Amino acid sequence: MKQRVKLTLLSLFVAQAFSAQAMTLADAYQLALQRDAQLASETAKLEASEQMPVQAKAQLLPQVTASIAARDEGYQLPPSAPYYPQARNFSERTNNRNIQLTQAIVNQQAWTSLAQAELKFDYAKLRQAGIVNDLGLRVAEAYLNALLAQENQKLSVKQVESTKKRLNQVKAALKHGYSTKVDKLGLEAELYDAKARVMSDEQQVVFYRQKLAGLIGEAPPKSFTMPKIDVDNFIQTLVFGQSWLDDVKESNPSVQMSKVATQVAEKEIDVRQSAFYPTVNAGISYNTAEGATYFAQKNEDRVLFLEMRMPLYQGGYDTSRVTEGRALLKSAQEDVRYAEVQAVEQAQEQLSNILANQKRVEALQQAIVSGQSYLASVEEGYRLGVRDITEVSRAKEKLFNNKRDMVRANIEVLNNVIQLYAVAGRLNAHAITQMSELLWRK
Repeated sequence: MKQRVKLTLLSLFVAQAFSAQAMTLADAYQLALQRDAQLASETAKLEASEQMPVQAKAQLLPQVTASIAARDEGYQLPPSAPYYPQARNFSERTNNRNIQLTQAIVNQQAWTSLAQAELKFDYAKLRQAGIVNDLGLRVAEAYLNALLAQENQKLSVKQVESTKKRLNQVKAALKHGYSTKVDKLGLEAELYDAKARVMSDEQQVVFYRQKLAGLIGEAPPKSFTMPKIDVDNFIQTLVFGQSWLDDVKESNPSVQMSKVATQVAEKEIDVRQSAFYPTVNAGISYNTAEGATYFAQKNEDRVLFLEMRMPLYQGGYDTSRVTEGRALLKSAQEDVRYAEVQAVEQAQEQLSNILANQKRVEALQQAIVSGQSYLASVEEGYRLGVRDITEVSRAKEKLFNNKRDMVRANIEVLNNVIQLYAVAGRLNAHAITQMSELLWRK
């Protein structure tokens, strides 16, 4: 009794340790958010882009400059100089100090550049959001593929064990004349195929685990917990009741960035046109100059000024830049149209795949139930001698294939929903957490 209690406690401890190491899709995504190099690079670019409005605004703020200059100069008067014949050699030391304050009064180009810089910062934020969205897609793809490979490997191992068991039965029956060498050879070939499939599945497991490790920055757990996938509830909760085809025209990352790029292109035209406008600056300047020469001197200048600059002709350079900007704007507008069409097509494709795979899951569920009943019937017939081992093998092979297809169909439904969220630009931490809660609900 004590031994049984010890074993029970040990099994509970092992189960708790395993659950503590279990990694859900949300767990993997959180690790990737902290460690993904591409996201870190884009975040650094966003921090740099944040300074663009600051730099553009600086043109409109007061500008203060100061300068200090010192000069020491020596020279000699020619002998023919009529004045001061006793002092022909001179030296001059001059110190100049200047401070100037300038304030832009009218500068349309600077104001337009500020508005454009704010749009560029918005574009940088959308780029980072797009990377976050794409990271969710990359993590989900690697995680689900690793999960699928793991489940396929488990089924392949079970198939090898089942085939070995039948082969042993045939060998035993062959000794008593109840089976044939053909049955034995057929099962041996089937066993080789099953073992080859195990090796292939093992390679897939290693490949996708390595891919996931590269995203999350550490080795994933040795085994993933296969979620209990309720396809109908998953789709009902996450997909139905939303106007995906209309939403993607606004929320798709490529569409959003294309629209902001169009606004940037529009402002670029304004920036280039403003090169034709006058600028007006006001300022104050104070300058002192002290000289130590034969003629001692000290000068002070105080200047209050208002200046206007008006470009007149630059060889057609500014006109050409405006024409170029209009062509770039047209290109950006066409990019928006293309991005919208692509987003709608991708959303339609994923919605179609979701419905198709949902029906496929339903069909495979029925096929597995029927296959299990048929296998039980065939095995009973084999036990009674009215069925041969080939029929049993075919029934088991069909059932294993249906189970494989079932696992794949379930994973594909998850992947289709995740792809749909990515197309709509909604594949963020909240969405992935919601999906994980539906799949790994306690």
